[in-house]
Amino acid sequence: MLAVSVSAMAQNSFKVEAPNVVGQGERFLVKFISNGDVDVFNRPTFTGADVIAGPSKGISSSTTIINGKRTSSYTVTFTYVLEAAESGMVNISEASAEIEGSTFTTKPVSIEIVENAAGQTTQSQQAQQTGQASAQNSQQQGSAFSSDDESAVSYGKADLFLRMSLNKTKVVRGEPIIATLKIYTRSNIRGFEDIKWPVFNGFWSEETEAPTNLSFNREKVGNQIYQSAVIRRYMLIPQHTGTLSIEPSEMVCIVEVLNRPQRSRSILDDLFDMDSYTTVRKRLSTGKINVQVTDIPSGAPSSFGGGIGKLSMNVRLTKDSLNANEAASVIVEISGSGNLNLLENPTVVLPPDFERYDAKSTNNFSNSVEGYSGKKIIEYPFIPRGEGVYQIPPVHYSYFDLSSRRYHTLSSDTLTVKVGKGSAPVNQGGMYVPPAQRSVNNLGEDIRYLKTAVPAIGGGEFLSVNWIYYLIAALLIAAFFALKKMFANKIALEKDVVRSRNRKANKVARQRLKLAQTFLSQNKVQEFYEEMHKALLGYTADKLSIQRSDLQRDIIQETLLSKQVPQEDISSLISLLDDCEMVRYSPEGAAGAMDAQYRKAVELISRFENKL
Repeated sequence: MLAVSVSAMAQNSFKVEAPNVVGQGERFLVKFISNGDVDVFNRPTFTGADVIAGPSKGISSSTTIINGKRTSSYTVTFTYVLEAAESGMVNISEASAEIEGSTFTTKPVSIEIVENAAGQTTQSQQAQQTGQASAQNSQQQGSAFSSDDESAVSYGKADLFLRMSLNKTKVVRGEPIIATLKIYTRSNIRGFEDIKWPVFNGFWSEETEAPTNLSFNREKVGNQIYQSAVIRRYMLIPQHTGTLSIEPSEMVCIVEVLNRPQRSRSILDDLFDMDSYTTVRKRLSTGKINVQVTDIPSGAPSSFGGGIGKLSMNVRLTKDSLNANEAASVIVEISGSGNLNLLENPTVVLPPDFERYDAKSTNNFSNSVEGYSGKKIIEYPFIPRGEGVYQIPPVHYSYFDLSSRRYHTLSSDTLTVKVGKGSAPVNQGGMYVPPAQRSVNNLGEDIRYLKTAVPAIGGGEFLSVNWIYYLIAALLIAAFFALKKMFANKIALEKDVVRSRNRKANKVARQRLKLAQTFLSQNKVQEFYEEMHKALLGYTADKLSIQRSDLQRDIIQETLLSKQVPQEDISSLISLLDDCEMVRYSPEGAAGAMDAQYRKAVELISRFENKL
């Protein structure tokens, strides 16, 4: 669904909503929506489509109060019903409206007409799909399930597929990539199960979009119209050169297909809509995707900080005039787009009389098609200790520009700092500076007389010939070796990360389950299942010494089987993990099973503790 809006004031807006593509002769809706009262509506013109009805005006308003906070919404909608021509494009000119004394105008919109789009989704099907596609529990009451095999042919064909798309497949090392996992369907989706997310070996990756409710939009694929929705979106940054492979993503999709009777249709079938639908499972996979990664050119400047993209830099002082022993900072702002999250801090050279402190960085960027867009702010605190006029040399910072495929060096101006005479350096700027040392007072005697008599120890015997001396020495030596061995074992244990993780796995899992129990008592469904998921995955990774990046279901099962864990317990663990992941799509109906699943998780971890 295409939505274009232009607003003159922050509180008001005026936008147009229309599909991206339509089929030949298809009827569809175009809506002009305002969030304020419309005094005058100037209609658009349409080419490539006939206006069947409209504009029809509708008004809706609602008020909600949550925790004492009132939220109100008000919309005015002008709706057209159009019928697409046989070929070409549908062009909608700009429309304008006067809203509370201000004029708002939409941008022109173009809609593609797909020729011979047989079996396209109807407007009513689109309304059902747009909204939510939730992952339902496979044990739905009143639903007939069949596997996706030849037996499903009599129930109709589920027309859907899964696709992983990259905005680019040939990059240099460190260049950001946007990976989008989408589902395309022409059937009604009931839910998902047995989900296997893609594996990004050789990439730094971050999940940037993970909708709990899927929003479907029309999209043309080949010569067909599908309803498509984003399931996951990732930011990828390759860390190695060569051919890097993205492993397939898989899932089982539960869809409704038309159940046509094998007999010939009669007029009663069309009159009373005798067709029915049944639910089938269809396994989908994206397939493996290869990315060609080359290294950035050699000869990078010494000031290269790992930046790849398009950057700019601004360097300034928090204050350029201050007194000695007062604090100030050099602020470096690196702005632009690219791999901003992986940038190294530039080098700032301060005068020798300046006492410098550790740099602090702040990230203020968001996702974009070029990677991250925004700025990274680095603060270099310092305190001048003497008065005078000081020069801070220019700051140089180099990056690799993707558009020109060359290194660019950014340089700042020389900064001048005027430092006046300061007060005594005691507790200046929140940092303690020792006061001047005081002279040592004479306590009354300059020279103390030495005693020449031999002290008597142990009845006049030398300590070395007394048996107590040897006893104490033996005890001290024994204690030394005992403590040495104890601390050596402790240090070895702490250094052994695998043993440490294994030893603490049960304790960490119990803590997470305790938090999950709190959410259970508060009936917070999604929070409960998130903590359950963390507890189970964390315990499995720590107990089995599996890296988090390798924590796949097949690896978990193989490792548990190798440790002779019963298949029943392994299946219970996988089932619990699936339930926790499924609730991210559909929290409805999950609350009733929370208590039983919590007890199941506690019992399962207890059994694993006895076997592993």
